[in-house]
Amino acid sequence: MQTMKVQVQLMQPNTESVLVTEHSLPHGIIFKNTNLLNDVNCWHKFIVHNSENHSRNEVLQAILDKVHPLDLIPVSYWKDKNGSCFLARNCGPAIQKLCKDNLVVPAPKSTIPYKISIILKFATTGEFKIDVQKNILKVLSKRYDMTTRTLDLSNFYEDPDLTEFCALSQPKIMFFVLHLTKSLVPLPENYIMSNNKIKLLNPLESISKLTSPVKSLDLRNNLLESFVRLNELKLFKLKDLYLDGNPLCEKVTEAEYIQGVTSLVKDLVTLDGIPIRIGSLPVSKKVFLCNDDGKELVDQFLEHYFYIYDSQNRKLIQELYHKNAMLSVNAIYVNSQITSASTRLYRYNQISRNLHKLADVSMVSKNLFRGNQDITNILTSLPATEHDPYSFLVDLIHYTPRCAIIGVSGVFRERAESLLETEKVYGFRRLFTIETVNHSGLCFITNEEFHVYNAMTWQVMNSFQVAKPINAVTLSSTIPQTEKDQQKVIEALKVISTLNTEWSKKCLEECNYDLKRALSLFVDLYKQNRIPEEGFEDAKKKA
Repeated sequence: MQTMKVQVQLMQPNTESVLVTEHSLPHGIIFKNTNLLNDVNCWHKFIVHNSENHSRNEVLQAILDKVHPLDLIPVSYWKDKNGSCFLARNCGPAIQKLCKDNLVVPAPKSTIPYKISIILKFATTGEFKIDVQKNILKVLSKRYDMTTRTLDLSNFYEDPDLTEFCALSQPKIMFFVLHLTKSLVPLPENYIMSNNKIKLLNPLESISKLTSPVKSLDLRNNLLESFVRLNELKLFKLKDLYLDGNPLCEKVTEAEYIQGVTSLVKDLVTLDGIPIRIGSLPVSKKVFLCNDDGKELVDQFLEHYFYIYDSQNRKLIQELYHKNAMLSVNAIYVNSQITSASTRLYRYNQISRNLHKLADVSMVSKNLFRGNQDITNILTSLPATEHDPYSFLVDLIHYTPRCAIIGVSGVFRERAESLLETEKVYGFRRLFTIETVNHSGLCFITNEEFHVYNAMTWQVMNSFQVAKPINAVTLSSTIPQTEKDQQKVIEALKVISTLNTEWSKKCLEECNYDLKRALSLFVDLYKQNRIPEEGFEDAKKKA
């Protein structure tokens, strides 16, 4: 292959060749030479100016991106005093597309674009012959693990052993490479094709009817934009599929993502490494969001609510309930569990509104607690608790900018009142209806259903196994670095605490913009009555 490159560098243009530059385009040179452009037996020479400080891959990828999805397969790349050069044939539409843009291609990492000259019919296929098949087969063999029947084509165009630029982002190149994989023995069952800038999957058809069907396909970190681009996946009976890192993933909700993919691949078992079904049933998930826009609200609410509920000053929870909020409690005793003998539900049964167990009908109304003061009195009368955030199963059932319904279930334990007492572990399910006041971001709980029971054996065995970190309850947690992110945290603290902007900022600056620490500081300052009345002025105005 190297010898062939030396020869092409020394070759003189065919006597019938035609030079195309930005200066000759206005004179209709392409139209006049349509016969050369469409002749599959002609090699055309591309000369890329302003590319002396750029690598082969940078130059060729920029040009391929420019002509995508049209076919252009560059071979025999070299550099000379005029710039970067390569040959290509059977690429008339791609040349026409370049000419429409005056033979100018944006250069990566540079404000100076590439300018291209093309010599049509630089050589004929009889004058210049090249065979890349042998080299590609050698690289494929190197990348194939026969024991697992896995072919790794990730970052394929960067393989140092490739003598030619083989970008799988080019449909024709991808088809050719996949076609060659059929010669591997035994046939691959798992294909890794991540990080190849792939936009189209049409070439996958070449491996869709193998005698040994493809089981796994890794297409991570490519440029697949929509479900339409995934239609070729219908041809396979895949068990495992990886698509994360593609633009498609950012455009749809998680539910839409799973539904869209499984509608194409009926037998799929895992998506992005996560099981999506057990047998014929979907797999349950720890967190379900009906709308990804509600993630921040869920995160902040769970963080703040259970932090206060488990604190020594549970009375602060009154601020989270609307003045007309309602609360109902339901307590159920579960037999045949390891908690059945030791856990008592007496305090919860006293306030339970379980209609099946109430002997006195008048208690139906009495045990429906109304108003944030009443609700706070009831909740503070219950024993001190510690919740295990790792046991939480969270559902955002409904979400709009004005209203959300959040369900959370899990495990908590009551703190022993004496050394002689055994630990009491409970299971719970709480359903909160939350309203936002006048789009201000200020939120209140308007309704809550609180279900409690003695914990199941499996819950006890699996709870409180991990030390509780600072931000254990949150779905995601990072310290903001940019001014924009810091402003978001300030707004979040304002929503949760009802502090004004100035005091929210003070608390966060004191805690290096760690929301959890800032909340803790706020609670301490509030308990010590060290926040002046005007510190809540903004919140009062909104209310």
